[in-house]
Amino acid sequence: MEVKRKPNESIGSLMRRFSRLVQQSRLVIKAKKAKYFEKKPTERVEKNRAIMREELRALRKKLERLGKYDEETFEEEKKKVKRRLDF
Repeated sequence: MEVKRKPNESIGSLMRRFSRLVQQSRLVIKAKKAKYFEKKPTERVEKNRAIMREELRALRKKLERLGKYDEETFEEEKKKVKRRLDF
């Protein structure tokens, strides 16, 4: 990654521009992830996550339509869904 100094640009602004560029490129995040090997989830786990995500999305919509959506109610209903799906 390279940043060239513009005419009459201070070192501080050059450093800010460089750090912003690094953050936007997500290089630091990629480097930190590469530091430790993380196994890919199995196909079964991915399917279970997808099922859970769809169930929670439907639950959230249902509660919003009924006008009963708040964090406490959602968490209680989420626990019921998890028990029903055996997660």
